[in-house]
Amino acid sequence: MNRGLLVACSAAFTLLAGSRARAQGVGETCAASYEQAQQLVRDRALQRARAELRLCASSCPATLAQDCQSWSEMVERDMPSVALSATSADGGAPGRVRVLLDGAPLVDALPKAPVEVDPGRHTLTFEDAAGTRVVAVVTLAPGDKALPIAVRFPAAAPRAAAGSAAVGSAAAGSAAPARQRWPLVLAGAGVVALGVGAFLGIKGHVDRGDLRSRCAPDCPADEVEAIDLAWKIGAISAGLGLVAVGTGALLYFQLDPAAPAAPAAGVALAPDGAALSLRGSF
Repeated sequence: MNRGLLVACSAAFTLLAGSRARAQGVGETCAASYEQAQQLVRDRALQRARAELRLCASSCPATLAQDCQSWSEMVERDMPSVALSATSADGGAPGRVRVLLDGAPLVDALPKAPVEVDPGRHTLTFEDAAGTRVVAVVTLAPGDKALPIAVRFPAAAPRAAAGSAAVGSAAAGSAAPARQRWPLVLAGAGVVALGVGAFLGIKGHVDRGDLRSRCAPDCPADEVEAIDLAWKIGAISAGLGLVAVGTGALLYFQLDPAAPAAPAAGVALAPDGAALSLRGSF
């Protein structure tokens, strides 16, 4: 109940203040800064309120300027500030340090004088020349002056160890693709071989049907032999592709990374048929 009454009174005060400014026939700049400054003070955006109050004091008639001056004194009294400091891991000076306020740049180097900040909860990020960051979360109340915010940077990791770790990580990353290269190549070749076998099988079936409808049972021997050869090659290709896909899948999931294998497959044509040859290192 009291809170609702306070909000109502605040709104009424703003309307009265705006009406007062308009009633005196002041310019738009004065009226806008007069009203905007009050809203910013209520929102605790004191730094922006300060700028509006200065504009109000310089552009408004004396009676309104007095109000702006009074509010400006209140802003100066309530404006919080922080005293920023940082040390290295050994307690020495960390060199040049910049500070971000809620992700936005605040200062490029630690100042000796306190830095003014609006009231409220803020995240201060300290960053040294090496890019190391330390984060401090603070809540500032109106009137907090020179609140000390001190941070200590952690010790830097040894460069040699970090370099070795990076090299080891890179080597591990490059080993994984090498481990899986041959199985993937073999499986891909098997898929192609299956496709060729399927094409030749379908083509042979279509050609045989066409030949049967044209000349069966006295078809030319060379045409019959061509269809039979296409079927044999298709069967060989399909069989090779099936074995290659299966072998590639097996190697991909079971091959030891420390001993990559380079399987090979080949086809040997014999006078009485075809022979499938597969070899690999495990």
